[in-house]
Amino acid sequence: MSEEIERADRRRLLSRLAGDYHVQTARRVSLAMSRDIVTDMTILAITRANVREVTASPGSIAHTYEGVPGVPADALRIPVSVYAVAKDLGLPYENIRRRVKKLLDAGVCVTIDGGVVVPGATVVRQSNLDLIAETQTATESFVAEAGRFGVSAAAHYQPPTPGLPRQVIRLAMNYFLDATCHGAKVLDLDVVAVLVLRAINMANLSQVTHDPARAVAYGGMDVVPPESERQAVSVYSIGRFLLMPYETARRAVLRLEQRGLVQRGRGGLTLPLEVINRPEVVAGILHLVTLTETFLADLARAGIAYRPSPAPG
Repeated sequence: MSEEIERADRRRLLSRLAGDYHVQTARRVSLAMSRDIVTDMTILAITRANVREVTASPGSIAHTYEGVPGVPADALRIPVSVYAVAKDLGLPYENIRRRVKKLLDAGVCVTIDGGVVVPGATVVRQSNLDLIAETQTATESFVAEAGRFGVSAAAHYQPPTPGLPRQVIRLAMNYFLDATCHGAKVLDLDVVAVLVLRAINMANLSQVTHDPARAVAYGGMDVVPPESERQAVSVYSIGRFLLMPYETARRAVLRLEQRGLVQRGRGGLTLPLEVINRPEVVAGILHLVTLTETFLADLARAGIAYRPSPAPG
């Protein structure tokens, strides 16, 4: 990689790639779990709290659940309160309490000493094992695309261990939760509205995000893709992509319109240029970039990094 490419500003480019990966992760999670993203985020937040101390080390987990490598045994899982989960997600307590009750009734989680735990039996369900495999494939593609555009954490690379797939799913789900919840905090939105907003932006700029020339041309913070590069998208398409009922997506769009974050035209929804340059939106972009750079470095330490082959000769 040339020194010029390494020095080039790629922050908007990386934020677009990250936003695309973010909403694609939301879709994968919903397909694998309950098809209700708030319920799915509740499951992820409980799981993260349960195993946070066990997974604090970047190394492989020595303990296993019923012989499945990389899955912490139930005895090591720390219960978490519904209040703590609601606070983590930035959602009303009653909203999360209702969802946790449904999860308890469905056997997805259990109560222990007054707290909630997602047990190993849930973690090793086939749908979750499929999600682990799909997430690793998608994450490797994301790392490779970012690397081809000049964003790489290869300096942090370490050879992968046998527990790589579970390291990747933990890193990816933590990244997904953090990207969603921080976006909600910065923009003073709920998590559903944040995902809808990012999905609209992804659809608007898909032809820019994945086109090599356009991606680089609009790669820096000082260069914003013009209105002519944006493709409008319908509420129906956004709801369908995120597996949300149309009415849920419609209400989220109304909240975004009331805040002036999206505008509706003849062709559908777009993010206007003035929104992209708002201080809070720029702050959100910069935080997402920092979060993504940390994510890429953590993935490299786990064994996934863009490392182009040296030129022959």
